[in-house]
Amino acid sequence: MRRRLLVVAATGVAVTAITVTGLAVLPRTGDGEGSGARASATTYLGVTPGATPTASGSPSGTAGTGAAPAPVIGWLSGASSDEAADGRYGRWRGAAVAIGGTWDNGDTEQVAMNSICPGGSWAGWNKPLDVAVGAIEVGRGETWAAAAKGAYTARWTKNLQRVKQCWGSRDPALLYIRFAHEMNLVESRWRVRRGEEASFVRAITLYSTLRYQILPAAKVVLCPNDGTSPALGVDIRKLWPGKDPQGRPVADVYAVDSYNHDPHLTQADFTRRINEQYPGGVPLGIERHRRFAESVGAPFAIGEWSNDGDGGESPLFVQAFYRWAASHAGDLNRPAAGQLLYEVHFNLWNRYAFWPQTAQPRTAAAYRSLRWGARAT
Repeated sequence: MRRRLLVVAATGVAVTAITVTGLAVLPRTGDGEGSGARASATTYLGVTPGATPTASGSPSGTAGTGAAPAPVIGWLSGASSDEAADGRYGRWRGAAVAIGGTWDNGDTEQVAMNSICPGGSWAGWNKPLDVAVGAIEVGRGETWAAAAKGAYTARWTKNLQRVKQCWGSRDPALLYIRFAHEMNLVESRWRVRRGEEASFVRAITLYSTLRYQILPAAKVVLCPNDGTSPALGVDIRKLWPGKDPQGRPVADVYAVDSYNHDPHLTQADFTRRINEQYPGGVPLGIERHRRFAESVGAPFAIGEWSNDGDGGESPLFVQAFYRWAASHAGDLNRPAAGQLLYEVHFNLWNRYAFWPQTAQPRTAAAYRSLRWGARAT
């Protein structure tokens, strides 16, 4: 969760245009969680959305042993907030929330896991869920060097054991665990600075190893912010952990968080910005990040996104984001490298939320008019 807004200037950014596919905007049809043409339930019945792609592009972790499941074309479209968890947000937008988003950040929160345990907003949720769990607490003297040596594995073990306990009989393959999300922002409590990349990779590998021991079907997501704080000087490409010594993926999905702060955005601006990169080719725009995911053989996701309503309305941003998302969707039963697997709208705080309260009614209306997510073929 974003504790403070950071606008990263793209000074000196190199841009090579990659044109977004000009898909038509599809109007929504019907309302309610169960709208037949738009229901997303098929994406988590007998399949494992986001299973690790193989060299052939087929998932290595697809559930079931019979005939290959029918294609489900699209992406998992979701949201955060209590309204998303209880179904009201899905009914408002006319499409069921296909993936939820929540946070249990910090050394105590990641052990308690209140959001998915009894009494939590997501305690009864039985669809895919993106859950951010933090990692270390730099402000309390914890370091990535110590993490790499196993200093915090006891706490991470408790975290995963608690997740397993509270998730209960629900399919663990539906869990997308964002470890140390937005670690490339200076205000992050688990920020990573230049020179700490190797320690971070060892640390997330330790966490992933615990995941394979305790909750092996759950997925680990590496999710920086799209823009990096200059003061940190970190190259996010060096944070991709690859495979562990047993040849298993350490992170199963590469994702970023991305927010629009420009109410005067045009389509040309959007295309330019999603293709921006820092000097040396470090990704900045979401399309550059998606291509990085493709280069490392991982599906792509947007862990958090919205328009900043405090800066003004931007219906065009929502429409352009939708067209970009649709242009990179694919078969959720056989996710390919670089395919958009899911996006989660940050429906919290009045400046970012679309419903039930919003500072940007025209932007929210543009969002509601679109056909979000996946459908069976």
